[in-house]
Amino acid sequence: GQAGNLKDDLMECLGQYGTAVNVIEGPLMDGMKRVGEYFGEGKMFLPQVVKSARIMRDAVDLLRPYMGEDEGSRTKARPKIVIATVKGDVHDIGKNITAIVLNCNGFEVIDLGVMVPKEKILDTALECGAQMIAVSGLITPSLFEMEELCREMSARGLSLPLFIGG
Repeated sequence: GQAGNLKDDLMECLGQYGTAVNVIEGPLMDGMKRVGEYFGEGKMFLPQVVKSARIMRDAVDLLRPYMGEDEGSRTKARPKIVIATVKGDVHDIGKNITAIVLNCNGFEVIDLGVMVPKEKILDTALECGAQMIAVSGLITPSLFEMEELCREMSARGLSLPLFIGG
């Protein structure tokens, strides 16, 4: 099946590029960059972008066992990011793609899903020691929820970087 072909291709790349991290940072990220360019040019559409991001995630998962000790230690201290679609919104395609790309770029992603209240987002970020918070929303009321999240961050004295998308 497709997974077998992916594994075969990855093993070939591993032989060619030497380390799992080189494969991720080289051909895999180049491929995602090309997907982004094609999407921007209208040559690819959202379902293909989502499928590409899932394949990227699967590829990274398949490469994990091949990471050497020095590469493994790099992945143990990955910065944490809490990501969620804000309360009142169920749109998560953009959030899911972003989570996969962040994961492939060395972040430990804590994905809280959709319809997440600001209190849960902030509480989770504090509990897990996140270095960043990312929120997403597609509909207009989501912008208000993001503003409310900012107000709550200020009220709590939180100065974590906030990554907003929609």
